[in-house]
Amino acid sequence: MGNFLELLQVIANQNEATKSVILENAPENLKLSSLKIQKEIVNVASMETTQAIISKLGDASFALLVNESRDISMKEQMVVVLRYVDERGYVIERFLLV
Repeated sequence: MGNFLELLQVIANQNEATKSVILENAPENLKLSSLKIQKEIVNVASMETTQAIISKLGDASFALLVNESRDISMKEQMVVVLRYVDERGYVIERFLLV
């Protein structure tokens, strides 16, 4: 739950109302730490991050780097990375999904 709590802290730092409700005044049994809530918050953060990346991309040309491999348990893992050149001429790579 460590990564989730760090994500929750980042969200709270962006919004004072969220911080006061979630981290400071919530009852002990309502800390948004159930597995279902954690997954929902992570999914929403993922969608927002993807939208921010796409908006920064604008009309620039891009490439998708896709790789698949198996982990030690033979489960397939696919990674998608977006690569583009920004308006300053820098090559940018953004991890999109697993």
